[in-house]
Amino acid sequence: MFRLANLNLVKNLRSKQAVCLRFNSNESAKDAVQNAEAAKAPANQQADINQTPQQMTKLSPLYKYLVYKFSSTKYASIKDVPDILPSAQVHFAKDKGRAYMTIVGIGITVLGSFIAVLFGKRDHSRGMKHTDDIIKQHSEYSKAHQEMLKKKDSQVHA
Repeated sequence: MFRLANLNLVKNLRSKQAVCLRFNSNESAKDAVQNAEAAKAPANQQADINQTPQQMTKLSPLYKYLVYKFSSTKYASIKDVPDILPSAQVHFAKDKGRAYMTIVGIGITVLGSFIAVLFGKRDHSRGMKHTDDIIKQHSEYSKAHQEMLKKKDSQVHA
């Protein structure tokens, strides 16, 4: 689909020619578009006349690693990653890295809870009860605390 625009709004001189289509009375609109595109085809076929300038980002070493590891463009090593890249590519790598780290964190959490359950079952089969240990610790602390308070009261009243 080809978009016609007001010539005063077009700032790029190369795209001004592509936007300005003059229809002859004996040509149909389709023929005029095809003739204009054939006559004014850019030398570089990958050039996009409607390409907007991209905001560039200077990369820190961490961002270079993220782009190397998670970017859609594959680089051979971290040294091959340029110092300045489009922000969209950096954001894509950051988002992909964030998702990867979230999945790794979930996996570590599941593994840790599985190991805690195994240790709890092992201790239960040995006859250990962690609630008894906790009650015992608190009662010992409570007795020591009560004795300390009694000594403090006796020193204050004496």
